[in-house]
Amino acid sequence: MKVGKPKSKRVTVRLRHKIEKASAAKQRKARKLAKKNPEWRSKIKKDPGIPNLFPYKDKILQEIEEKRRLKEEENARRREMAKTQKPSADTSLDSTEEGAEESEDVLLDIVSESEDSMEVDDSNSNPMAALLASAKAQAAQFDQKKSNDEDAMEEDDDDWAGFDDDDDEGISSAAVRKDSSRKAFDKVYKQVVDSADVVLYVLDARDPESTRSKEVEHMVMAADGGSKRLIFILNKIDLVPPTALKSWLIHLRRSFPTLPLRASKPAPNARTFDHRELTIKVTSETLFRALKAFAESRQFKRSIKVGIIGYPNVGKSSVINALTSRLGGRTGTCPVGAEAGVTTSLREVKLDNKLKLLDSPGIVFPHSTGGSKPTKIEEQARLILLNAIPPKEIDDPVPAVNLLLKRLSSSPELFAKLMDVYDLPPLHSVNGDTTTDFLIQVARKRGRLGKGGVPNLHSAAQTVITDWRDGRIQGWTDSPKASVTTAPSAAPNSTPTGLVGDQKEIVKEWAAEFKLEGLWGGDSNDTVDTMET
Repeated sequence: MKVGKPKSKRVTVRLRHKIEKASAAKQRKARKLAKKNPEWRSKIKKDPGIPNLFPYKDKILQEIEEKRRLKEEENARRREMAKTQKPSADTSLDSTEEGAEESEDVLLDIVSESEDSMEVDDSNSNPMAALLASAKAQAAQFDQKKSNDEDAMEEDDDDWAGFDDDDDEGISSAAVRKDSSRKAFDKVYKQVVDSADVVLYVLDARDPESTRSKEVEHMVMAADGGSKRLIFILNKIDLVPPTALKSWLIHLRRSFPTLPLRASKPAPNARTFDHRELTIKVTSETLFRALKAFAESRQFKRSIKVGIIGYPNVGKSSVINALTSRLGGRTGTCPVGAEAGVTTSLREVKLDNKLKLLDSPGIVFPHSTGGSKPTKIEEQARLILLNAIPPKEIDDPVPAVNLLLKRLSSSPELFAKLMDVYDLPPLHSVNGDTTTDFLIQVARKRGRLGKGGVPNLHSAAQTVITDWRDGRIQGWTDSPKASVTTAPSAAPNSTPTGLVGDQKEIVKEWAAEFKLEGLWGGDSNDTVDTMET
């Protein structure tokens, strides 16, 4: 018998789809016919309800509705109780355990002391009186311990009173960063200063004196018995000309060792200056070599911690990124941005086996002025030009633009460059005010117009502030010309403005530890010469 190949039962896709369509059509037709059938009944049974002829129908319906309402209220109350009890469950459990332990310890001490007292004088002493006296003694001891802890906390707060929100010389946190806690930032700053061996104080090259705080310098110098080292980092040097940079380096090196740094690339369309040798790679490598020289001179078995502090948006995180990417390493270690307030917490970055960098959020440090105390509007305008306030938190940018025009008007060259940025004609002064006409023309040039073509001065002022922040508007301050004085010739109650002998020796000693001689000129005595110039 010949056995052939078994025949496959598979059918074509076309035939299978044809069968499926025919089956679906048959089922659809059956449902239509079932609906037309007068004997058809739904499978879902309906509640017949209460007959209308029932004598107590209204009363029963009211009772049913009342039960339903009470049930809904009970469910809502249970949900609210569950929400309130859930977050406090952990804290209540911890507090209950601690309270139970303390009560047990106190009770055991009371019982033990009462037993001892009863054993000593069992015939003449009263057990209840001894127990009461022991309880009073324990209560007094507990109150004394609690008061000592509170006094210690108050002393700790007093040590940091210079950076509280209510400080007369500082600025409140609500004016700088509304969504963040100033006290939390102060704690992070203090933690960075306490744990750091070297503190890098980052300054803005366009206005170093305004981003500098003498109180912070004194605090770092006095911390840990004067063993910490402070170095000024003059950042954003590409926004100032070489002559201004050199004069500021000479001035700042009278107080502390100072290094120029170009930590990041400029913003688009920014008007920068070419410093030739002072590139991002060269300046970051120089700073790295200085820190490595200090680490080798100390010969610690642990890593040297380098804390980085400064005003908001001066480039603290950019300094860390420049150091980590100096040799083509990882980039973007710390998040950065053009606006203030990007860094909000302490960040530790390991540079190598001997160096650790500590990044801190920007804080508006106490700033002392020689003249009268500025008003709140003037102080806010100053902080806006320092880029210390995020644009979203600026209530009125017009005073800041007015202050910017006053500063640039002192230099005809800078004021002419400002007019060239927006291609504006000469300004018209109305009662000595040129800010309004300037903002009107900027609004028309940049299309900042409201309904009916009315210039929006607020939007125009915000545009000017943004251009100033990104470096499209050139501007800088000149270094003060301080006279060199010596300690014996200074008056007893006067504050020396020049280079004092002790400070000069400190700068020389610290420059030798970091091997800063000859880094910016080739001569081994460059740092000393710049101090004596």
